[in-house]
Amino acid sequence: MSATESIRPSLYPVILSGGSGSRLWPVSRKLHPKPFMRLPDTQTLMAKTFQRASQLRGVSDLLTVTNRDLYFRTRDELDKSLQPDQCLHQHFLLEPCGRNTAPALITAALYLERERQINQYPQAEPCMLVMPADHLITHFEAFQQAVDQAVDLAQAGQLVTFGIQPTQPETGFGYIQAGANHKVKRFVEKPDAATAQSYLDQGDYYWNAGIFCFKPSVLIAEFEQHAPRLLLQARQALESAQELSSQASSGQLKQIELLEQDFRQLDDISIDYALLEKSDQVAVVPCDLGWSDIGSWTAYSELLPQDADGNRIAGDVVALNTHNCFIHSPHHLTATLGIDDLIIINTSDAVLVAHQDQAQEVRQVVSQLTKTGHETHLTHPTVHRPWGTYTTLEMGDNFQIKRIVVKPGQSLSLQLHHHRSEHWVVVSGMAKIVNEEQEHYLRVNESTFIPAGNKHRLENPGLIDLVLIEVQSGAYLGEDDIVRFQDVYGRQ
Repeated sequence: MSATESIRPSLYPVILSGGSGSRLWPVSRKLHPKPFMRLPDTQTLMAKTFQRASQLRGVSDLLTVTNRDLYFRTRDELDKSLQPDQCLHQHFLLEPCGRNTAPALITAALYLERERQINQYPQAEPCMLVMPADHLITHFEAFQQAVDQAVDLAQAGQLVTFGIQPTQPETGFGYIQAGANHKVKRFVEKPDAATAQSYLDQGDYYWNAGIFCFKPSVLIAEFEQHAPRLLLQARQALESAQELSSQASSGQLKQIELLEQDFRQLDDISIDYALLEKSDQVAVVPCDLGWSDIGSWTAYSELLPQDADGNRIAGDVVALNTHNCFIHSPHHLTATLGIDDLIIINTSDAVLVAHQDQAQEVRQVVSQLTKTGHETHLTHPTVHRPWGTYTTLEMGDNFQIKRIVVKPGQSLSLQLHHHRSEHWVVVSGMAKIVNEEQEHYLRVNESTFIPAGNKHRLENPGLIDLVLIEVQSGAYLGEDDIVRFQDVYGRQ
């Protein structure tokens, strides 16, 4: 066996990370979407997806398709999910904007086909296994068996979708009707309650989980037949993309950044509409995986134990004469008295109170916040950056106070601000400061002042997190008042 053949992947997981999870507001937000939400066991859905993908047989490479603004956070989740001695080559396809699953998957297939040609893999073509980053699967062995079955069908030229055995007449999911020999009879959009019950009774309908398996060359050929315009657009977008290669701790790292002027031209359409409902090469693998899309607070609450009053509680909660409620309060005390059948989500800057039967309608709140420009639809007080995080503690006229955490070995860009000055006080760790031509170190309880217009940089040269308090003052304190001169993360 040649060296090239020994490292060739037989299965190529493609992780799709998109969407905002608006039904899980106020925890899930546009810049903190559902894959980054922590479950009751403290792991994120994204980390669980990475672990699941890396544990499958025949996996040596992993491709993640995500928004470029979430690249560094996604990499962090991937690195934390791998075993210390695990070798996994990482590929990231970075979208400048969301264009749905069809553009994401055909662009991914074109990239993997190009990689196969460049690396001269043997004739047996590895299969793409498409896995959404925001799903929970608790039965790994059943998942591995379903993947094995899907790979056999995909190697025979089928576009394979996974059909989840339904447990209730769910109206929030699409359905797949299965025929003989795994062939798909038809796809059905979200049905009403009576129709969903009839599907459950009939027994040959399955939930459409959005998990797929196919050879890249087969997907490309099917797009050529059924969606040639989208295929051409994807080719053009990939050809103009910027590629960066480097070494990560676990193996090779490739970063492909699609340009907005090209990628935005792609049709915004799902893979189901663009291809699967038109193709006669679609198969389904029925399976029972312990699957959930965690698509509402009701689904999330089911991960928690139920007390004697029917409540499911997470965080600091006092619940008196309270029944059949879900209360999530990780940051503040929430006390309830004499209530029933409510969902209460208390975060550091927003509170949601909804009736249990309105769980699917939380997105209406997000829609209203978006229309009014309220920032709670977009981000949390704690904002993640490649170097660490900052948390807005207080703000008012001409001042803002932040808690800044810089990870070991990381640094902010060399930058200046036109309209604000900054005062830094070190709380924990050690800081290396560049202020104009001066360079010095700060330890715990030491401080420094950065006047407006001074070119400066903050770095953590130590082995533990650097934590400091920043007091900003000035006439304008927006995050866009920044001029970067040097940045190790390639930001402009």
